Amino acid sequence: MIYSHEPVLLSESLTNLLVDKSGSYLDCTFGLGGHSKKILENLSSDGLLYSIDKDIEVKKYAHLIKDKRFNFQISTFSKISKIFEKKSMNGVLFDLGVSSLQLDKAERGFSFMRNGTLDMRFDNTSGMSAKDWINTAPEKEIADVLYYFGEERRSRQYAKKIISARKDSEIDSTKKLSDLFTKKGFQKKHPATNLFRGIRIKINNEFEELKKGLISSVEILKNKGILAVISFHSSEDRIVKNFFRRDYLDFVEGIRLKNLVKIKPSEEEKLCNPRSRSAILRTGEIEYVS
Repeated sequence: MIYSHEPVLLSESLTNLLVDKSGSYLDCTFGLGGHSKKILENLSSDGLLYSIDKDIEVKKYAHLIKDKRFNFQISTFSKISKIFEKKSMNGVLFDLGVSSLQLDKAERGFSFMRNGTLDMRFDNTSGMSAKDWINTAPEKEIADVLYYFGEERRSRQYAKKIISARKDSEIDSTKKLSDLFTKKGFQKKHPATNLFRGIRIKINNEFEELKKGLISSVEILKNKGILAVISFHSSEDRIVKNFFRRDYLDFVEGIRLKNLVKIKPSEEEKLCNPRSRSAILRTGEIEYVS
């Protein structure tokens, strides 16, 4: 099966990120390579692009890029300051969205629209799957995850329903889980939307990885380098926004972010690519201070 993924806020990302076309850049979420390929197209012959992703299935797509300026490796956000030297990058990009490779492949278990094993791990070779967690976690933990990560106001009600259902039989598929919460006519979105997002964030430790990745990224950026982050929901964007606005001496001594920019998709992009509707691009310029 051939997967396609339309990068969100592509031209806006490149315009703000590529301050030096002969510089070095890091794409922290390779996915299907949408942003990486366009970055390479816009770099000079002296430019360099490094890309990482924690999803091991991505490797085969990265290896299709035959360009001496490009280097890919499997890694997580939290490890980038250990992989790359300090002050080595002119720009770092995070695209926090789930890729089509993950959403459209039923056996990955990311989407309630496709029946498959309830997995949800970006790296499905390690860690606890969503199936294992949903069938063993205490009711309060499930409610907290749905509330804080999924931003679900009915989290306690949903948690009770999950606990009751798993007493009868194991919840082992996306369909079994989503069928517990049927959509009613007056609802704008399926009740499982927040549910699946909250569980995915929990399983992959996404918020902690994001926080560590942001801190690590400013360590590897050169003076006047650009940090660019595309987020897709409010709880995710809140982490990014608060990080951009804080005093960076709290995190990394002698480093600040200035010239902060916030960009949302155009109406045209929203129509052409519905997945872009909730996207927000935030960028900031690194400044080293004494």
